[in-house]
Amino acid sequence: MNDIIFIYYSLKSRWLNCSLSIFLTAFGVAIALLINQFEHTFSKRLSKDGSGIDLVIGAKGSPLQLILSTIYHVDIPPGNIPFNEAKKIINHPQIEYAIPLALGDNWKGHRIVGTSLNYLEHYNAKLEEGSVWKNDFEVVVGSSVNLNLDQEFEGAHGLFEGGDFHGDRKYKVVGKIKQTGSVIDRLIITSVDSVLSIHGLDSLNENDSHLNPIKHSDKDEDNKSHHKHTKNNHNHEHHQNGKSHSKHSEEINQHNHFGDKKKNNVNLKDDDHYDHIKEHVHEHTNNPPEITAFLVTTKSPIANINLPRFVNKETSFQAANPAVEITRLTSMLGMGSKSFAILSIILILMAALSIFAGLAANLENRMGDLATLRALGYTKNRVFKIIIFEGMTIIILGLILGLLFGVTIFEIINNVITPLNIIQESFNLTNDLIFIVVIVFIAGIAAALFPAIKASQISVANQLSRNI
Repeated sequence: MNDIIFIYYSLKSRWLNCSLSIFLTAFGVAIALLINQFEHTFSKRLSKDGSGIDLVIGAKGSPLQLILSTIYHVDIPPGNIPFNEAKKIINHPQIEYAIPLALGDNWKGHRIVGTSLNYLEHYNAKLEEGSVWKNDFEVVVGSSVNLNLDQEFEGAHGLFEGGDFHGDRKYKVVGKIKQTGSVIDRLIITSVDSVLSIHGLDSLNENDSHLNPIKHSDKDEDNKSHHKHTKNNHNHEHHQNGKSHSKHSEEINQHNHFGDKKKNNVNLKDDDHYDHIKEHVHEHTNNPPEITAFLVTTKSPIANINLPRFVNKETSFQAANPAVEITRLTSMLGMGSKSFAILSIILILMAALSIFAGLAANLENRMGDLATLRALGYTKNRVFKIIIFEGMTIIILGLILGLLFGVTIFEIINNVITPLNIIQESFNLTNDLIFIVVIVFIAGIAAALFPAIKASQISVANQLSRNI
């Protein structure tokens, strides 16, 4: 008899026990796969979204809340900070550059983020179509935001879907960003002035150097000299000399100390934005501008230690370290993932025990058949292989079914349950996943090993005499 046919009928005769073993294996593999994929995706996303951001300066409160709300956009910020006070801090010589963020509104759950063009550059964003904003209430949208070019929409108050709409002002989509695989894919991005204006706050000078990365060069003494000039005389010249907004902006552009040659990944020439001058003077409403936070890149690892101490003790703001806070977060989440990992191991062990029990329990009933095979010329090794292959068949079917279940559930969660792409990532064949498959396969073989040895050592004469 063909070995495959023999194995088929053997498993068919024990279909209930075999089905239980297959589904236990599949369930354990599916859970292990989901844990592995979500841990991989979570770690990758945290690393990518937080790359290059050493500190976040914002309102006092929970540092973890500040990090989650400003870098990952999954929480509510602890509050706002006065821009005119905060910009003094970002002139600290240990700060390489700082990017402002102004939050407060959303569109269908997608957050509207007021910032500078350097926010796009930080995430290496490239435009798929259109251009970046040049005027207030012009926006660029991430790849997962369901808005079309030139489409107008109303922002809603709050950071989550369901708030009251700002019916007096509408935003207009002027550009759409290519998929980056980062948090920017699910954001609506505009100028800081747009967010401030819609909330009744004084606007900022869009060409104000404080809205762009502040670069402190240790090698360029002239740059240092101008930095001092700008810091001491900026407001004096603007208010005392009665210069127009337009003329003042031209001066800033002539003395820009933020690095004009920084690469621009949105395919926009510097002149297209930095030479754009508003034709009117901003109206002041006696409501000083407030922003949510600054995303800060420091000059050295030592600054990551010293600056938070300085900001937290000497100012009314707080400086949170993303690396520290995310380590805390992952350690807390790790406890839950370890629990699920233990559960998957238990299920896989139960599946292995089920395979062992099924093969061992039915071995006595199959002794006559095995003795007949031996009498027909089957060797001990051949009988041994048949039993091993039965165990392998069960475990392979369980592996295939578990992988299909796991991938399907992962895609459902990825694309349906989380439409805002909080964890969106394609399936990855990781080393840990390969390790899981190998372990499950070995467990199946080990479960079949003892019954296979016992079956191969059957005494043909004794067994046939029993059947007579």
